[in-house]
Amino acid sequence: MSAATRVHRRPTSAGAAKGPGSRGGASGLVPALRLTVRRCRFQVLAWVLPLWGLVMAVPSYVSVYPTIQLRGALVEGMRNNPGTRLLYGRLPLPGTIGQLAQWEIGSYLLVCTGLMTVLLTCRLLRADEDDGLVEAVRAAGVGRRVPFAAPVAVVLTVVTLLAAGVGGILHILTLTVAELTVGGAWAAAGTLAATGWAFTALTAAACQLTRDGSAARALALMTLGASFGLRVTADETTASWLRWLTPLGWRDIIRPYSENRAWPLLVCTGVSLAVLAGATALERHREYLGGYLPDLSATRRRWRVRSHAGLLARLTVRSTATWTVSVAALSALFGTMSGTITDLLAPGSRTAAYVGMMTAGDPVVQFMSLLTVFTVLMVSIAVVQRVTGLVADERAGLTEVEAAAGVSRTRLLLTRACAALIEGAGLLAVSGAVLAAFTAAQVTQDRAVERALVFTVTQLPGVATTVGLALALVGGAPRRVPLVWAVVAWSAFAQFLGGLVELPGWAIDLSVIGHHLDVTGPANWKPLAVQAAVGAAGAVIGLVAHRRRDLVAW
Repeated sequence: MSAATRVHRRPTSAGAAKGPGSRGGASGLVPALRLTVRRCRFQVLAWVLPLWGLVMAVPSYVSVYPTIQLRGALVEGMRNNPGTRLLYGRLPLPGTIGQLAQWEIGSYLLVCTGLMTVLLTCRLLRADEDDGLVEAVRAAGVGRRVPFAAPVAVVLTVVTLLAAGVGGILHILTLTVAELTVGGAWAAAGTLAATGWAFTALTAAACQLTRDGSAARALALMTLGASFGLRVTADETTASWLRWLTPLGWRDIIRPYSENRAWPLLVCTGVSLAVLAGATALERHREYLGGYLPDLSATRRRWRVRSHAGLLARLTVRSTATWTVSVAALSALFGTMSGTITDLLAPGSRTAAYVGMMTAGDPVVQFMSLLTVFTVLMVSIAVVQRVTGLVADERAGLTEVEAAAGVSRTRLLLTRACAALIEGAGLLAVSGAVLAAFTAAQVTQDRAVERALVFTVTQLPGVATTVGLALALVGGAPRRVPLVWAVVAWSAFAQFLGGLVELPGWAIDLSVIGHHLDVTGPANWKPLAVQAAVGAAGAVIGLVAHRRRDLVAW
């Protein structure tokens, strides 16, 4: 169950390691790189392919806004709208297709790339140390620097390949979209690469400061959130210099498709490398299994735990509280935006036509559907992490300890499944209530407040589907658990951009998010019933397979 039940080894000084791997240098780096790539290849594909697909949606802007003259009102509205400025920043003038793409799609790319680097770096760098894999690699005779250098090099390479693919796609699109330029394509790719490298370096530093992988991930995600906050502050105040302090603000300095400035790109790249050098220096002087920040994962207070479920609840209370605060904050943010966004979606406007390609209905239905997809996506990520934690426990040997203490496999799996469902239902309730409360102060027409709540909470069957699919993989194919992230990524892509890239209706319907009831008209329970059935079937498959297979036999 993580830190409280982990068997701790005595930390040793980084320079006092014994054995053939204690020498410095990069001995064994190439085999370590191959092993790291093999281990994370499915996670990488689950991230990179949808993001490349997102870039391919750029030509859809042309069909809705064919000329600069027709999109003039849109550009002015987007620039003056506080909600869109908060989400995407300031839209550059005059609003060419390239500028629109790097402003909207580029924002998704930057945030998703930052999130990808945080999760990959923490998993490959610090979680491997917590699981004892670094100790095993060092015992095999690799150099002292390899356990740090190999994961970081792989993540940097993944970011480079992602950026190269984005640049290549945008370069090819210049053949069909007149307002796209080759210089803008590679300026956007360079911005994405520099941003990804920066978050990789910051996460590597977080892995050295903290004492375990979960704390490193939390600190790195806080850094990502702080970067977003700094970017918003720079956009909404006169302190434009703050953009230099946040990787998410570097795009507004480099200005792809506007000025394509090369020297800021070189400076930002240099900053990323400097941060990485600092993380390397921290790693060289850090004790194995140690960290520079105080350890807050343990307590001297006696835990009065009477069951496996009680232990799981105590161990997950901090992460649940973090997710609750994050979901509530995002819902409050979207609720405050509702009054200004609905003006842009007035019937007959070009913006309404554009958004209508993603979701049907009147402006309030369109707006609430899009907002709840964001929040439910966060809830899905939370419950997937909760379920897949069972695989991490098994890999760390904790499942064997629990089984030896008399906890049956059925109880292990069902307790984790119930915890994920309860957490998901609670997060949906909090999100819906906060969104409805803040919407009430902004929009009252078309039953917007009721829809904010109902659109959110009735997506619980979709969350249950995600839990069921994760349980099926945990029970039957633990090595393939990362595939559940591909399902979540596909669902987000289908809901946000399925209409823009003209996906068939059945493909969009395969999404585990976005299906909900409405407050008017007859209720369509069929999609929700299908999702609930899929979730239940996945849970049954996972339970049967988990009871039959060997532990740590994969």
